[in-house]
Amino acid sequence: MKRAKHQKDSAATGGETADSPRFFVVGRQVSRRDFLRMSGGVAGFAAVQALLAACGGGSSDKTPAASSASSASSSGGSTAASGSSTAASTSNSASPAASGSTKGTAKLVNGGGTPPGSASGELKIALQFDPTSLDPLDTYSLNNGRWADNVFSPLVWRDTNLVLYDGKNGNPAPSDGYGLAESWNYSDDKTLEMKLRTGVTFHDGEKFSADSVKATFTRLLDPASKSPQTFNYTAIESVEVVDDQTVRFHFNAVDPVMITKLAGYGGLIVPVDAIKDDQKFSTVTSPGTGPYKTTEYVKDDHLTLEAWDGYWGKQKPLIQKLTYRIIPDDNTRLSEFLAGSIDVLTLNVSQADAAKGNPNLSVVDIGVPTVSGLRLDCSKAPTNNKNVRMAIAHAIDLDTIISTILGGYAKAVGVWQSPFSFGYEEIAPYTFDPDKAKKALSDSGVSTPVKLTYDVIGSDTQAKEMSDAIKDMLNTVGFDVSVELHDSATYYDDYVAGKLGNIVPFGWGGWTLDYDNTYYSMYYTKQSYNPSYSNPDLDKLLDQERGTLDQAKRLDVAKQANKMIYDDYVDVALYQNTYIWGVSSKVQNFSIPPDERLWWVGAWVKS
Repeated sequence: MKRAKHQKDSAATGGETADSPRFFVVGRQVSRRDFLRMSGGVAGFAAVQALLAACGGGSSDKTPAASSASSASSSGGSTAASGSSTAASTSNSASPAASGSTKGTAKLVNGGGTPPGSASGELKIALQFDPTSLDPLDTYSLNNGRWADNVFSPLVWRDTNLVLYDGKNGNPAPSDGYGLAESWNYSDDKTLEMKLRTGVTFHDGEKFSADSVKATFTRLLDPASKSPQTFNYTAIESVEVVDDQTVRFHFNAVDPVMITKLAGYGGLIVPVDAIKDDQKFSTVTSPGTGPYKTTEYVKDDHLTLEAWDGYWGKQKPLIQKLTYRIIPDDNTRLSEFLAGSIDVLTLNVSQADAAKGNPNLSVVDIGVPTVSGLRLDCSKAPTNNKNVRMAIAHAIDLDTIISTILGGYAKAVGVWQSPFSFGYEEIAPYTFDPDKAKKALSDSGVSTPVKLTYDVIGSDTQAKEMSDAIKDMLNTVGFDVSVELHDSATYYDDYVAGKLGNIVPFGWGGWTLDYDNTYYSMYYTKQSYNPSYSNPDLDKLLDQERGTLDQAKRLDVAKQANKMIYDDYVDVALYQNTYIWGVSSKVQNFSIPPDERLWWVGAWVKS
């Protein structure tokens, strides 16, 4: 079974300078003009991460660390019941807090007004990267998360406030959402039975049934699929069709986050007949059961979705056409937004300043689960030396990056999780300490200057500028950093194959809001987002947490894992992102979610 190449994406946050005319970066005085040049690099830095960022935000078991999320139905014998929903907050403009947003619900933009009686108008959304595939199992990217939920439906619904519709702890019942499962029950810890909606069809006319669910997960778990999402669903041993509207999951191990995972990317259900032709399904057609159907896809140019009049949901789409335009260049995207030919996009900080004050535009910031930082290749010299990795970590002036380059639109973190996530701890980031960095480098036994390679996409000017800024920080303490330029078309494949160098910019969305997804993906031996690191003790810990439904035990494992990763200087987590959205005034009642999985039902276009 052939697959398209996978490309990873996250929305880019950007750089902004402070108001003072001159700045100091790692002891070097630079002009405002030079610093503006450097600041653009953070947007580029995030753009490089955009090719590597996986797993848009998601829900997890309800904990203080994920208070905006809901409790996943995961314990044996539990049954989905009824509950109530959470209201969205509203905001039409924004300014950053000193530490950046950390958690919260969706933000409603241009709320109020009278919706049209039926679908009308066209909305144009800018994407920085091409979707690369229309098959929801083929990718694991935030970029695709901006459109996929509108075409395909998951089994379990999680709304833009990150509320899981599981009927527990006051949450709405499954049947109240837009998921394809109306209810479910665990007969024991390893058996989950789901009752499915009736009267649902795919865009191509095929009937949705238990066979659709079985085909989706059989295909996902087939090693030949090479899906980047498979690792999240390996607890599924088999899927049994009980009858047309009943499906039974048999697990080979308990999975404390499975219900949440069924609300995620791998839980988007595809039709049995259409997927028989992999190439056509992923590149030409993509029938789902969502409120919009794909009508045209021109690679590297645009993806067009149109309202589907056969949609089964309680609320019908109110926008007739959604056009996702692929515009890689930052300046072009901004120009088209200011000119009114793009209605929705993400902005970097300096771009946000250009849009603020325009009465026809809203600029909205929202804290997201995505964490950005640097992956260090632990298998290549010299980053296979812990002291070298320690020197890198302590040479980076994170406070300067956040307060000046990011303009405060970020929160420093010490682990590769955001405060949304179960398992997150307020661990201090590695201190900026050039003397400690120099000592670590001396202790490494590697002759100075220590040569490192830092890989970026060659066509991304801003990413190159950011790499130059970090290069300066590292060279100050005794490194000799070489910035290597790569083709965006092969960058991700080269990363997972371990073909890139010592330092790779990286972003991780953590869509389940649970450390299981993040740590298993990034640190478990030979997982797809871990091309170089292996620690048998950490593997054992992660196996332990996957084998219990006891959340107290899982939290204890998280703390041990946090310490183990932090102390080993595996990589350098830097900050939790705050994304900045630009929205035209023609877009009404648009709820911006923290996890980037845009949902257009309920929004409309003002004529």
